[in-house]
This record gives sequence, structure tokens and C-alpha cells, in this order.
Amino acid sequence: MRRTLFLFIFLVLGVVFWGVAGAKDVEVRVLLLRTRDEVCLSSPSGLEVRVKQRVFVASPGRVLHFSPREGVILWQEKNLAGTTFVVLPRGECIFLGNRPYRGRLELRERGGQLEVINVLPLEEYLKGTVKLEASPSWPEEALKAYLVVARTYALRNLGRHREEGFDFCATVHCMRYGGVFAEDPRTNALVEKTKGIIVTYQGKPASVVFHSESGGYTDSAKNVWGKDVPYLVEVPSPWEKDTPHAFWQVVVSREEITEALRRRGYIQGEVLDLECRKSEKSGRVASVLVRTDREEVELSANRFREALGVDRLPSTFFDLLREPAAAQPQEEVPLQDPEGERFIDYKAWMEKDWNLDDIITFLKLREEERRRKREAQRVSSLPDTRPEKRLVRQASDAFTFVGRGWGHGVGLSQWGAVGMAKEGASFLEILHHYFPGCELGRVVVR
Repeated sequence: MRRTLFLFIFLVLGVVFWGVAGAKDVEVRVLLLRTRDEVCLSSPSGLEVRVKQRVFVASPGRVLHFSPREGVILWQEKNLAGTTFVVLPRGECIFLGNRPYRGRLELRERGGQLEVINVLPLEEYLKGTVKLEASPSWPEEALKAYLVVARTYALRNLGRHREEGFDFCATVHCMRYGGVFAEDPRTNALVEKTKGIIVTYQGKPASVVFHSESGGYTDSAKNVWGKDVPYLVEVPSPWEKDTPHAFWQVVVSREEITEALRRRGYIQGEVLDLECRKSEKSGRVASVLVRTDREEVELSANRFREALGVDRLPSTFFDLLREPAAAQPQEEVPLQDPEGERFIDYKAWMEKDWNLDDIITFLKLREEERRRKREAQRVSSLPDTRPEKRLVRQASDAFTFVGRGWGHGVGLSQWGAVGMAKEGASFLEILHHYFPGCELGRVVVR
């Protein structure tokens, strides 16, 4: 009877256990630094240094210096060389330069450089990521939702850099990590409050991801990465109307787009026009058709965004304008197509009362006319590799992307979670919304 009641409680709560065997606590290895320069370590409580099965103790506040040499690391105070040093604080924190970290530091030589790896429990690692990825001032339930996702992400991705000898780097490639300086008393308490809780799917840690803002509708893993994940699907997120990136506008030159896509090997020739193809469900851009003077190439919106730069194009939730409004002279007469007889309505211009601004505008239009004629002649001289679409009209010298949201758009929207929490949603409700079909589980040691 007692066992039946126990199982019933956890089924109601949607909680399952996921075990981690053979460890007192899950530890993570984070690369903090890779350098050819000297590094300095210290601790207010003193240090313990282990090398070649020998143990040394350094007094509180004493600074130790380590530097890379040919195939080894030199501990300068002892004039002792080794391929690996393990340095532990005799209290809570160890300082790398002026930055404090929990756990221990491993120093090793690799390729003529000194690598510093922070080894610490998973929960302590999470404490050093929160303030770099979320705001401690957010509602508690939103922060708890983020922490559960971050813990799940870390557990699922342990060994992401296994071939290099660590689990995670400290950058956005994994999760930004800043040690004790990135901690906050409020979020530290929430890490303890949610300790061990993860998102699971069919009894295993889910492949969760998160982003800053969805723009009103999340994207699917299928659209972004070409991988069909049952719980990483498009869901509405209508709580993001007043978020920091509810609206953005970016102007990118045709030349910059051409160079970016060529650099990735996606296209040949010059970009002439772009066409967006959107998801019928969310309205997000699913793919971009790139027309060049040689070919047509369809790229996923995510590949297109990554080629331009994820900071350059904030998200894939955008509309495309072919003429940036800010670049249009107020009294400019529209130019005609390259196939037309004229680019400029000269009669209209001759009837104007010219001022200095008119003269400057007219000269710019004349230069644009000459450039377009040269381009039209060059394109017309190319071999006809496409039966009907060889000549594609060049839209403009720049494209305006008007959009919303920030990030890849898949999984948890952090600002969407904030909006849900403000309306009274619990962290469990938030996670069920952004990861439909998932449950909560708890990491247990066995």
C-alpha cells in the first residue's frame, strides 16, 4: 500500500528518476584558459598542489606562478616541472589571477600552451552560469525553469569536448561560465531549491535547448537543424510583446551577403535577389532562396543566419525589404528595370527647381544608372545555364531585415518564460509548454 501511494505521488507530479552511477556527485570539467603566458593562482585559505604523487601546501594569500615550457609546465616557486598539476583551495575558492572559482583547477601542457581546467560539481557549475545567461531579477518561476533546462543541457552534453580532455568551454559555444563572479545569492538559492531536477523524455534526459526571445512563436529543431525531435516543435509564445528585442531592423549590403555566402561555399557568383519562404504555422522564415547571376540556391533560414553571423541577424523571425527606407532620398524618382529604356525620369528632373540637395541626389542616381547598366551587360553575357530564369532583376544594393526575437528560437524562450511567470505560471507549467510531451525527473546517485 505504501509503495503504491509513493508511485502515485510521483506520477501526479510528473516526476521520474534518472540515475547516475558510480559518482558521489556529478562533476564537470570546464576549460577556463588556454595560454602561452604565465598564470597566477592563490587563495585566502591557502592552496594544496599535487604533482607526480607529491603534495605541497602553500600558505594563505601566497601567489603561485605557473608557465608553459617545452612539453611541460614549470612551477616557478619550486622550480618543478610536470605535465599536469592539480591545485585545490583549502577553503571555498581558488583565484585564477583575480577571478575566484569553486572546485579545483587542473593545469596541463597541450601543444605548447598551458590549459587551466576547472573541475567542480554540476550544481556549483550552474551557479556560475546563471547571471551570464539570465537576470537574477526575473520572476522566481522563470529562473527555476531556466535552471532546470540548464542542468538538463549540461547533463545531456557532458563530454562535449571529450576529445580535448574537458566537458565544456566557458563560452556561448557551450554555456557562458564565469565562476564565483557570475553568481548571485538569489539564483544560488534557486539552484539549491531545484537541485537535481531535470527535464526528461521517455525516462531519459531530454535534448533541451534555450534562447533569449522567440518573437512570439518558437521554431522547431526540424526547421533549424534538420533533426526531428518530438518535443522541440513550434509553439506559440505570446508573452513577448514588450521584450528587449520585440522589434529590430538590420540593413545588410548585397556585397556583404555575397561575401558571407561565398565564404561558406554556399553560392557562386553575385547575389542578385533573396526570397523568404515561411513556416505556415509560426510565420518564421524556414528557408531563403538565394538568386545569383549563376544559380539559385535554397538555404535553411538557420544556415543563412549563421553565414551572415548570429549577432548580425538576430533571429530567423523576419520580413525582408529590398530597399532600406533610410537610404531612399525623399524626392527620388524610382529607377526602371535594367531591361527598360531609362533608369531616371529626366523630364521630371528637368522641370524641378534645383537646390544643392537635388544636385547631390541627381549625381548619385546617375552613378547608380551607370552601375546598373554595366551589371546588366555583364549578366547578359553569361552562358544561359537556366532556361527561363537566367536574368534575375537585381533588387537593390542592400536588403533590410525587419524582425523580432533573439536567438535560434528552439526550445525554452527565456523572455517567454518571464512573461508566463508574471501571469502566474509555475516552472512546471512553463517547461510543459515549451517542451510538450516531456516530464520532470531527478538525478539520483546509485
